[in-house]
Amino acid sequence: MVKKKRHSVSKFKQKVAANSHKQKTQATQYGHLKLPRNVSVFKEEPGSRVRLDILPYVVTDENHPDRDDENGIALPGELWYKRPYKLHRGVGVENASVVCPTSFGKPCPICEYRARLLKEGGDKATIAALKPSLRNLYVVVPKDSKTYEEKPHIWDISQFLFQNQLNEEIEENEDYAVFPDLEEGLTLRIRFSEETFQKNKYASTSRIDFEERDEPYDESILKEVPNLDEVLDVLPYSKIEALFFGTELNVYEDEDEDEEEEITTRKRKAKSLREDPQFNKLMKEEEEEEDESEDEGEDDEEDSSYDDEDIEDDNVEPDDEEDDDEEPKKAPTRTRTKKTVSNNNKCPYGHKFGTDCEKYDECDDCDLWEECLEEKEAND
Repeated sequence: MVKKKRHSVSKFKQKVAANSHKQKTQATQYGHLKLPRNVSVFKEEPGSRVRLDILPYVVTDENHPDRDDENGIALPGELWYKRPYKLHRGVGVENASVVCPTSFGKPCPICEYRARLLKEGGDKATIAALKPSLRNLYVVVPKDSKTYEEKPHIWDISQFLFQNQLNEEIEENEDYAVFPDLEEGLTLRIRFSEETFQKNKYASTSRIDFEERDEPYDESILKEVPNLDEVLDVLPYSKIEALFFGTELNVYEDEDEDEEEEITTRKRKAKSLREDPQFNKLMKEEEEEEDESEDEGEDDEEDSSYDDEDIEDDNVEPDDEEDDDEEPKKAPTRTRTKKTVSNNNKCPYGHKFGTDCEKYDECDDCDLWEECLEEKEAND
């Protein structure tokens, strides 16, 4: 029998307690997300209809992409409803998805390599493939769902598939902009269309309605809301570099010291690059090309590439067979004009072929990308 020492403190006490706390608070890895314990993700399904409450979270990141000091937006300590970030896809031989460190004001080896190619007049297809896509994180509470519990979930979706549509609705009626407020907020009734790309189905937001919430949220709900600034898994510069270029990483290096020194060095190089007149000229030309393609896209809505018969009447609503019997309690949503692309347009996504190249997320994986780019350059 092991005799118990009366006056000694067991070495296990602190260790077991620390391990218990770690298990209780440890995040779960979900792709490029670190999910807080007991927090799950919400995933939109093609062809589905959902009701979501989008809740705000307390911003902690000094470099929040939406930060606007003049208007008091996304400041540390304040509430905000989304966390924008950039994502690089198909990185290295592992074809990994990597959060771009520029989302947190840090240097990114992939973006630096892309900038160097741009400056040196590199291959346009490679430059386009290295461009990160813009995405957003939200905290959502699914309502009346058979799949998800009515508690805070994390929703990760591209800017193109949701936020752009939400912005249009708010531009149409600014009263909808109150939707994330805890007390006066609105429930979003979202309809997702079923789209297909390379035989893979995905959901795209086709309609958003706003309705009064069943009841307001108490401020105490913020204790259950995850901090979206801490959810993204941002790899150190050296690891992204090794993954991207296929080089070996010295696991015995002091990553903290190396990372700090690397950031200082890269910031110095980035500043030098920004001050390079030739590079600034190229960046300006690239931005002007994007602006021109946007203007052309707006003008093209009135040209012969769209047939009058293909444009549905504004008063005709899409199929509502699966809608609930109960109508929204607040401000009915305007019916959006739907355009069907004619056979003259070869873009598989309904964008303007030879004009909208590199403008949308789908362009990154489109089989007709090179052909579309060639026609765009010929038109320019």
